[in-house]
Amino acid sequence: MVEVFKKIAEQWFLREPAFFALYCIQQLEVNDKMNCAIRCGQGKVQYNPTFLERRPTAEVELLLKIEMIRLFLKHPYERQPEGTSRVALALGSDVTIKSAYNEPNATGNSMEPQQLPLIGPEAFGLQHDMPFEWYVRKIEEMFDEDQFSSSDSSDASDSRDLSDASASSGSRDSNTKESRISQDALDEAAARSELWEEDEMRAQEINDLIDKMNSWGSIPGNVVQQIQASTKARIDYRKIMQGFRASVLSNTMRLTRMRPNRRTGFQQMGSIRKFDTKLLVAVDVSGSISDKTLSHFYSVINKFFKYGINEIDCVQFDCALGEVKPIRKASRTVQVFGRGGTSFQPVFDYLAEHNIYDGLIILTDGGAPHPVMDDSIKANILWVCEDEKSYNQCKDWMQLYGRVCWMYL
Repeated sequence: MVEVFKKIAEQWFLREPAFFALYCIQQLEVNDKMNCAIRCGQGKVQYNPTFLERRPTAEVELLLKIEMIRLFLKHPYERQPEGTSRVALALGSDVTIKSAYNEPNATGNSMEPQQLPLIGPEAFGLQHDMPFEWYVRKIEEMFDEDQFSSSDSSDASDSRDLSDASASSGSRDSNTKESRISQDALDEAAARSELWEEDEMRAQEINDLIDKMNSWGSIPGNVVQQIQASTKARIDYRKIMQGFRASVLSNTMRLTRMRPNRRTGFQQMGSIRKFDTKLLVAVDVSGSISDKTLSHFYSVINKFFKYGINEIDCVQFDCALGEVKPIRKASRTVQVFGRGGTSFQPVFDYLAEHNIYDGLIILTDGGAPHPVMDDSIKANILWVCEDEKSYNQCKDWMQLYGRVCWMYL
């Protein structure tokens, strides 16, 4: 098989400069234990010779091209929604790539849609041209709702590369999709994403390569646009929150005889610095917020305990303010009140009356009049919008109060 990959690389050197450049920064590795033909991640391209030895070179090249596009879009290294399964990640990536080839390339020189051994959006009753994160979330929801029931396959090798599912995806509808995806296909999808993990350095390495690329070979123009767009800086709410947490830390010092003074030893009292913060989190529970979004809002709150914060004051609001409750550990179940209209003013009125907080985080969809903030408020403020759409609609006025970011749902 090494000779096959060498031959493909030589051909790419002449006619596929983008694929060749990306392939050259990967480590080719044999893995005869994995339950898939080819996969990528952790700077590697792994292949199982058992799955590939009887396939023609053109088919191996096609599978390798798919993995290169996956890397160009950086699915193995970033934009992976938290809490989703490896199966949903792999299938979401497949659907994203398949969706990008929904129209034949005008030059006739690229992969045709029907040639890709991938499941398309129609297999799940989903629309075309949506982001990778959106597809992953939607597919994960289908698994959560037990909409997939495994079916036996008479040809395991065909189900491993999902070609059976791909061939029939155009004729199926959302009511029959659960009978079309075999357990072998789901296992194969999980195996393909086994190496995937958030890795900023590898993602940046690929971005640098994309910025320098002058010729894209046979990659269709719409896919090139997606690849180039993926290099644009995105607001990562997790990093924003970590930075916000650091900005609101209170640095307190107390004297102690248990630690020597660095200059005089035990003749004088030493000191211990304790980092702490007083944080208020306001959760929008108005009728425009879905139960799914609320669950993600509270997952954001739970993450702060991982960042070293011991206690958070949490309050729910719609057009009125609920009871402010201290939270000292991550919570799995939450009771929600209200579900009426939305007003931010009660939150800012409470903050002005209880001017003890270092930071305020507001989790919302932004659908409310602008609040009036009292000049006495000293807390740093972070708005976390439920999605990019609400962020774009509200960021201009929210930035007048503090930082703004959005979640990838």
